[in-house]
Amino acid sequence: MITLRKTGFRPRSWPADISLGLFDGLDNALWCYAFASVIFAGAMASFLPLLVGILLFGWALLAIWTALTSQKNLHVVSLDEQAVVILASIAGLMVAEMGPGAVGPRGLSTMLVIMALSSLAVAGFFWLIGHYRLTRLLELMPYPVICGFMAGIGWLLLEAGVEIAVDTSVAGVGEALQDPMNVSKLLLYLSAAIFLLVASLRWRVAWALPGASVVLAVVFFVVSGIHGLGREELVQHGWLFDIPSGSALDMLGQFSFAAVNTNFVLSMLPQILTIAFLALLTQSMSLSALMAADGEDLDTSSEISDMGKGNVLCALIGSPPGSTDVVASSVYREFGASSRWTSLITAGVCLVMALVGSLIMPWVPKLLVGATVFLFAWQLFHEWMYQNVRGFQPIDFAIVLIILATVIFVGFMPGILVGILLALLLFVLRYSMISAIQGHYSLADYRSSVERSQADNELLDTHGGKGLIYTLRGFLFFGTANAILDTIRDSDRVRSGRYRVILLDLKRVTGMDISALNTFAQIRTICELAGVRVVYSGVTQETRESLLMLDAVSFEHEQPLIFDDADYAVEYMEDMLLERYASDSHVATISELLADIFEDRDKVEPLVSHMDRVEVAAGEALFEQGEPDSGLFMLERGSMTALIQLENDGLKRVKKFRPGVLIGELSAYTPERIRTATVVADEDSVLYHLSAESLARLDAENLKLAASIHELVARTLGGRIGYMNRRLFLELG
Repeated sequence: MITLRKTGFRPRSWPADISLGLFDGLDNALWCYAFASVIFAGAMASFLPLLVGILLFGWALLAIWTALTSQKNLHVVSLDEQAVVILASIAGLMVAEMGPGAVGPRGLSTMLVIMALSSLAVAGFFWLIGHYRLTRLLELMPYPVICGFMAGIGWLLLEAGVEIAVDTSVAGVGEALQDPMNVSKLLLYLSAAIFLLVASLRWRVAWALPGASVVLAVVFFVVSGIHGLGREELVQHGWLFDIPSGSALDMLGQFSFAAVNTNFVLSMLPQILTIAFLALLTQSMSLSALMAADGEDLDTSSEISDMGKGNVLCALIGSPPGSTDVVASSVYREFGASSRWTSLITAGVCLVMALVGSLIMPWVPKLLVGATVFLFAWQLFHEWMYQNVRGFQPIDFAIVLIILATVIFVGFMPGILVGILLALLLFVLRYSMISAIQGHYSLADYRSSVERSQADNELLDTHGGKGLIYTLRGFLFFGTANAILDTIRDSDRVRSGRYRVILLDLKRVTGMDISALNTFAQIRTICELAGVRVVYSGVTQETRESLLMLDAVSFEHEQPLIFDDADYAVEYMEDMLLERYASDSHVATISELLADIFEDRDKVEPLVSHMDRVEVAAGEALFEQGEPDSGLFMLERGSMTALIQLENDGLKRVKKFRPGVLIGELSAYTPERIRTATVVADEDSVLYHLSAESLARLDAENLKLAASIHELVARTLGGRIGYMNRRLFLELG
């Protein structure tokens, strides 16, 4: 769906919008001459007027489209310089492969199709990322790798500048510089580039570079006139492009789909996809920078999608792709531009220049074009190897240098491949440095939500160190999983059998590969050889099946020790240790249980005498959530579970009670005086009940006994608060 904007056409300052639009158009024309010279350098220079026209038309169409569809009133665009450089390398490969055929209809048709396909690829990538809102994926590319890519493009531009200056590649520049004339020409080109750089830095205004370029061209022709050099002499000595007569339309007449070298086009698909990928990265970073500079929110997905549609227009005329020019957008805004008219005026200037470009191109000094290319190469090196890397660690900067070195000594596509491989390696190394173990605790400190008697708690305090809990996190692969294995394998307590059970909680694990699964199988083998059971919790169904298939799970009574929740797993570990270390199987009475709490038997019997014995069958509710308070209970025998009703998840266990603990005491102390949970018997259970009426009567008639009851409640609540604080401190620490 295409949305044309109806607002944003009223500028705050007409002079600012008009003047900046004119200057931007002239600046774009200069860059189009430079870009065309880079792509069609050397043997293909005869087609420069046509390519200049195509680039100007493409730039104009994209500027008009963006002006009419962008959410930003001022949104300046430019052709993608990375695409230009890669297309130049493609043109060089084509000339090498096709020979003389590259300078005829076959070469022209092939390059125009490749440029159109590059814009279509960019349009497809932009639409895919924008339509499905996948911009988050673009952030996965490590920044040092991006810097390396951009520095590599700077090197390719440097190569193009050298070729324009001395008519030879960088590989042959040593031999070319044996000629003093070539040395002088190269130094002159570099001096002209420095002049353009100083002018653009000295006068930070929109017209600085176009103005300096005009001055440079005027000086060139004045000096040429003084030496009596006409166009033929300047062409002969390599100061002007050797362009045969004929208009751009005449050259376009040589285009034919039948002449396209299809095999060569197919072989260039990796380079075309690289253009699209780099354009996507550039567009994403540009939009983020634009939002930061303007302080305004922007729907980046929609903006990228619309930019993709604009690149379809570029593809229709065989132009390279384009994207947001964040620098120009920000600078022009500072100088007063505010409306869509700036981009529309820019497009108008580009269209005019496209119509007369074939007349101007034969008179454009190669010195000016080469100096502009050198300037842009310097800008890329300065930005991506100095400004943007100043906070880099040595390893990050080394990655940039490795990618750049690969581009220089091997080629751009190998540099891209090395960059991607380095990105993967960097991710693996750095992610593996993040410990997959979020926390590790022993049962002496970390307990389940099961409330137990005083005697059981003391036993767990003594022997809880024999149960170990590891909470794991993140995506587990060979790098992080091996660290878990090393931690467990290197533990003296595991090898000596001093541990009895280990829990691996996978609740926060987002996934794992086969290497991690095999690591868990090794952990189980090591532990079981030492007499240690391995227990899992928080395991997804898929991971559960994989763990069972690889025999990475301990069993008990032919059941795998895998629990849905860590709380249930910790309960199992506690029960296992209590069963192993309990001195006898004596079942304590209510009096004995209370005596353990009070440590004063004189308080016990009077309290028991006011309590009623209650039996609850397995599955029967002791009370329901929301019921009025009916008093407190103490569990003498059996097991009970407290459940709360959640809106979406049904009933959830919050507590489990074993003999020797109070149940339902809290509701008597709340203003609402209602039950906050449902308590159900897990098995046939026996409790002692002190009714709310009895407690109220004791408060009035027997203050000493009432104080004992309140002491019992306070001890219970204090124990619970202590448990919650200890659990919280462990998880936060």
